[in-house]
Amino acid sequence: MKLTKTLGLALAATLLGGCSLQEEPYGFPSTTNFYKTEADANAALIYAYAILPEIEYYSRNFILVTELPTENITLKPDAGASNFEFDRLNVRADNPELTTAWRYAYIGINRANAVIANVPGIAAMSESARNQLVGEAYFLRALHYFNVVRLFGAAPMPIKPVTSLDQVSAPKATLPEMYALMEADLRQAIDLTDATRRDGRANKVAAWSLLAKVYLTEASGKATGSPGYDFVPDANTLYDQAKTYANYVLTQGAGYGLDPDLKAIYDVTKKNGPEHIFDVATDRSGLSEGNYSKLPLMFIPYIDGATFKLADSTKVISGYNHFVTEPALYNSFAATDKRKTDLIPNKAYIGRREVTLGITDYSRPFTRKYLDPGQIGQQTSANTPVLRYSDVLLTYAEACGPTAEGYTAVNRIRTRAGLPALTPGLSVTAFRDAVVQERAWELAFEGHRLFDLRRTHKMESVLGQQYGKTIQGDAYFFPLPTRETDLNPNL
Repeated sequence: MKLTKTLGLALAATLLGGCSLQEEPYGFPSTTNFYKTEADANAALIYAYAILPEIEYYSRNFILVTELPTENITLKPDAGASNFEFDRLNVRADNPELTTAWRYAYIGINRANAVIANVPGIAAMSESARNQLVGEAYFLRALHYFNVVRLFGAAPMPIKPVTSLDQVSAPKATLPEMYALMEADLRQAIDLTDATRRDGRANKVAAWSLLAKVYLTEASGKATGSPGYDFVPDANTLYDQAKTYANYVLTQGAGYGLDPDLKAIYDVTKKNGPEHIFDVATDRSGLSEGNYSKLPLMFIPYIDGATFKLADSTKVISGYNHFVTEPALYNSFAATDKRKTDLIPNKAYIGRREVTLGITDYSRPFTRKYLDPGQIGQQTSANTPVLRYSDVLLTYAEACGPTAEGYTAVNRIRTRAGLPALTPGLSVTAFRDAVVQERAWELAFEGHRLFDLRRTHKMESVLGQQYGKTIQGDAYFFPLPTRETDLNPNL
């Protein structure tokens, strides 16, 4: 299905970003002649999904703003100053990558709002098809708001598409209001969608997964005293909710499970593997960046500008060496952990010459999670994982605590990694800390670590005390972008 000119006009307000305007628009279009057919509905939903693989969102910027503040990656010495603000946990309100993270989340919200507002009124399609599309839009809106609230905290919460100037200066919602909307949206997504897999699209299993993570964030935020989560009345109730929805995935998600081959999870030709609950995928044959991806090049080291091979003969073209693996992460893995030995190669081969990538060298061991052996020039078909089965399994383990079910869940992850079972008899706090650490190894480079440290109130103890990072400003929420506060008097 292709996007039509009519669609672009009908949803032109999405180009306004979150709530900001750089210049006064000439007018707002009418949707009178759109949203009439099933083809219109499908085109609108495609447009809502199309924001995700943009370079300013999951194909680069989202990974930059979530991974650089952690112990996972740092930067090459000549990287831009605005990137280093994230690495040094000293992000200014006028940081361009910060502004981009805000703007693209709100563009996504507005596109989802357009589907939610208009598609239910289309009579010329079956109820099941209409429900599926609207349910997916509810999922997308919840995902965008989950990103906003974990990055920025309290923020505007528009639930209708922007169609006039008086809508672009929305006031802040509260954290309780934002979490209540995400929960309601995901319950709607669960009710309206089915469990059928559709390439690149969300389904009931994805909605269960995301709702489990929303509840876990609230529960752990309350239990650990993380800033902003004092509104949660009872952590245990929400841990139970997280456990319930994660368990739906584990017991009713037919076709989903742990992939025994770690490398296969990130094989770009396997977009519907057992662990792929929701990925943002790109196609190297696309005409512009955002259709194809350059994200792998950000991680791949530069080795004499050459094409090199890994020990398993995977071909790799020298990259930008922009995102550089931190010794703090690399050295924290057990020597036999397959998530290190299989997924963070430290040898490269140029012809018959072996190049060792030292963890403190300029070109270091790097993640192969985003590799595309079929890369064409600088164009790749990189998949950015958003929800994986192992993420949900660890969500379930953390929610369960040190019960038989919790230990079984986390030990499934450890067994696959080639590690012994987790120490038995841990306290609730020690067990959940161990699961959060397991998440650090399992989900490294995928945009989860910052949020895990924030929701468990560990920014200072882990990044500051353990790894020696200096935290300046608010460790738990980035500042609202200057562009937004300048243009929106309600902020």
